[in-house]
Amino acid sequence: MRFRLLCAAAVAASLSCNARTNLASDDGGAASFADADPAAPDAGPNAGCQPGGVQCDNCVDDDGDALIDGFDPECTSILDDREDSFATGIPGDNADRTKQDCFYDGDSGAGNDGCDLHVCCLLDVCPPGLPGPKFDPSKCTVTQQCIDNCSPLTPPGCDCFGCCTICNGTGCFDVFTNPAVAPDCQAEYADDPSKCPRCTKSPDCGGGGCNPLECVLCPGQTPDDLPPNCTGAECPAGVTPCVTTSDCREMQFCAGGCCIGAIQ
Repeated sequence: MRFRLLCAAAVAASLSCNARTNLASDDGGAASFADADPAAPDAGPNAGCQPGGVQCDNCVDDDGDALIDGFDPECTSILDDREDSFATGIPGDNADRTKQDCFYDGDSGAGNDGCDLHVCCLLDVCPPGLPGPKFDPSKCTVTQQCIDNCSPLTPPGCDCFGCCTICNGTGCFDVFTNPAVAPDCQAEYADDPSKCPRCTKSPDCGGGGCNPLECVLCPGQTPDDLPPNCTGAECPAGVTPCVTTSDCREMQFCAGGCCIGAIQ
């Protein structure tokens, strides 16, 4: 079973419903909104950050893309030490090409999170020659343990396994970000399926939908990309909006304008 939802609404509808890309046009092209000015320094320092700390929590634009810490789509957690890549720099993190666990918990394996899906449950095109167990479409059900453990760590616009709506200067695309599967994928290449394979999000486990037309930022966007009717970034139900991590509770991290759980 592939994760697919039927979208009857236009792009202004909630992006919790999935197509090949949440923000795509009907013909598969990019939607008409993306980063308003990818070259502009439109993300200010993260006031809750730690100067001299890991790259995704050090108050610095380490990769020169004008997106800092939690507003950089390649920052997946407060312990992520690679702002230039969906790899985290955490030893042993997200190392399995075939079996996917919680993408945001800083390790590999389902033992501590209950997340265990074959990658072909998520990818639009199942690659040949994968190691490990053969893909069985009947085993694409997400456990409640996985939902409970991983959803709070997942930013809006992403599912628990690293399938995310990533926006760049070209548009917004649903891409699989796990570096074990897509080692060349970066936000700037989200429009290139040869580097960032297309995926369909799990509808059961994730951080909620994103849609700037509804004032909810997608990864790669900042408040400057919101339309004039938005007074600031909003978040999926039950999630606290933030400008910096200092706006969030203890043990939380400001990711793309929303407070998510922070791994330790």
